[in-house]
Amino acid sequence: MAVHIANVIFDVKQRILKNGTQSRNLEPKVFNLLTTLLAADGQIVTRDQLIVKVWNNRIVGEGAINRTVSLLRGHFSALTDEAVVETVQTQGYRLIAKVLETEQETTEVETKSAKNAPVIKAMFSLKSISFMVIALLVIIALLVNMVFLNDSFKLNSFTHQSNLSLVSGPLIGLKGWEYQLSTTESGDKILFHHLDENNKQSVYLYDSKTHTKQLVLMNAFAAINGNGKNIVFSTTIDNQCSMAVYDVLTKEKHTLFTCDEPPTSLIWGQNDTFYFNKRFSKSHPYQVFSYNIKTSRLRQITNPSSKDNTKGDFHFSYNSQNNHLAIIRYINENKSKIIINEAEFQVAEYTVDLRVSNLVWHPNKSALIIADNNNLYVLNADSQYQPLKQLAFKINSLAVIPSMKAPSLLVSSSSIVSEIVKYDIHNNRDVVWQQSARAELLPRMQANTKLVLSTRYKSHHWWKIEGSEATLIDVKLPFDLQFVRYELSDDGKRVLFTKHGVVFELDLEKGVSETVFSEPKSSYVANYDKRNKEDIIYSSNHSGHWQLWLYQRATNKHSQLTYSGGYSGRIIGQYLYYSKFTVDGLWRKKLTEPTESLVIEDFNRINWLNWQVINNQLYFYRKATGIWQHDIETGEEQLLMTKPHDFVHQYVVSPDQLNIFWVRLKPIEGDIYQYEF
Repeated sequence: MAVHIANVIFDVKQRILKNGTQSRNLEPKVFNLLTTLLAADGQIVTRDQLIVKVWNNRIVGEGAINRTVSLLRGHFSALTDEAVVETVQTQGYRLIAKVLETEQETTEVETKSAKNAPVIKAMFSLKSISFMVIALLVIIALLVNMVFLNDSFKLNSFTHQSNLSLVSGPLIGLKGWEYQLSTTESGDKILFHHLDENNKQSVYLYDSKTHTKQLVLMNAFAAINGNGKNIVFSTTIDNQCSMAVYDVLTKEKHTLFTCDEPPTSLIWGQNDTFYFNKRFSKSHPYQVFSYNIKTSRLRQITNPSSKDNTKGDFHFSYNSQNNHLAIIRYINENKSKIIINEAEFQVAEYTVDLRVSNLVWHPNKSALIIADNNNLYVLNADSQYQPLKQLAFKINSLAVIPSMKAPSLLVSSSSIVSEIVKYDIHNNRDVVWQQSARAELLPRMQANTKLVLSTRYKSHHWWKIEGSEATLIDVKLPFDLQFVRYELSDDGKRVLFTKHGVVFELDLEKGVSETVFSEPKSSYVANYDKRNKEDIIYSSNHSGHWQLWLYQRATNKHSQLTYSGGYSGRIIGQYLYYSKFTVDGLWRKKLTEPTESLVIEDFNRINWLNWQVINNQLYFYRKATGIWQHDIETGEEQLLMTKPHDFVHQYVVSPDQLNIFWVRLKPIEGDIYQYEF
């Protein structure tokens, strides 16, 4: 057998590439690299996989891998003009040329008897064929695994649903917030984080037998391993994030590697391996990685699509009994995907119509407990879920204490309260404007109308503020207003907002909402066009990239405004001012011309939520400093309000430009509760 790659013949037995009279001898590592890429059948081979298959698990640097890939490309480029090996940025490599196996002419005559016939000449040597065998075995194992995994789900059928009974609550009862739990396999040690009323953050180790706690870390995000000997943690010192290990016995710390930002989830696996997530930028989704502290090997486990998804794979749980990693992947506000991995291979996938925020393996080792806001469910193999328990608080994190007799579930709660503060720009003075025992959010003002989004009644509702009185806008909507960004019309009589990629408008006087348009899908960040109060500027990625569009209601026409990216835009005179989804900066372009120019370089992307223009004065947030005013005509800037430490990036400048109304986060409260199954 011979392998044709593009128009080059790969003689596997002789380890030669040939094209006509020209040939190239392959070095051992280059040969192994090529056979590994062939075995992947066009799929991406990660650098970690190359280390295993080409370098036999030896520790090698990036330079060695790059040189080997370059040598392989050099051999092919000497024989063909076609591209053969593609580098997939941040992921690995793959073969992109057409591959065909054919019978190879040979003078060698097979003399085996019919008893032993037929004999087929091996495509690979014994050493190299192992790559193909391993690949086939992995595929078979995954298929078998998926069958057995699904069968185990069906056998249990998750009908073992049990009533959870409260054993202890609060378990520890510190003043402030106890959150982000992890436990040892025996359950005798519980690691938890604590944030006090002064925003001082600590990590404690709690002994469940003696009911004592030990301070182990400060200003860190951590998880304890199964035997209780090590704690992996991330911390930021002098604006540098790093991942490190803390030895519980010696109390020594050892830095592993630096990071761009702390992960959102961090857990231990087996054999000195832990799992964490990271993203390449704020416009990319979180991806799951594993790291082995003995070998220093980093593996990429997941690669979610970046389209319309900046949250990605944000939480996960490990099952030490079957080496399965359960991952929550964000889809939208009402839908989540649960992915089951073994090592870096996916073995199952489930979609649920819930905004799943947390999950943990059931102590019977074959079921998953998932959580949304304040509800616990047990997941079925057919993506159906059964209620387990409704709690009276918002769930922050879950952990299981396994036990043959009475396993228990730990749940940490969180109670978030915020208030809206009125800041006097000229007198540099704050006064509380709106407060309750719940969350006061997103103030907006136009003309004589003042609105806030609040959870003071059941869930998220708009409230109209007149004087010192707040009145509920009791409008019936088929969804909750959580995570809704909205804008008032110039006369303050209408509210423009988006939900699930659809643009809506609420008439405040009539109390009636209507769909402005539902096509194209994935429409967000809608603003009124000040030139015509009926027209709407909005962003959409239905074309494949985030661009700004103009919807003219009178003609029901959609016109594209940007072609080089756009996410939040406003038209001022003959110019469109806008931010982008993937990079910081505020741009502008003439409506009639394609050329764009950068107006404010350090215009943070988070400004899409709040930036506004009043009488040619542009108001925006500048990182770490506060709220600024930018004169559109002169370019002059001034800092109006220094960023408070409890600022949560929600604000509005009053129509008279005298005050800034901003949201202040109050100290979070939360405890740990223990339930028995």
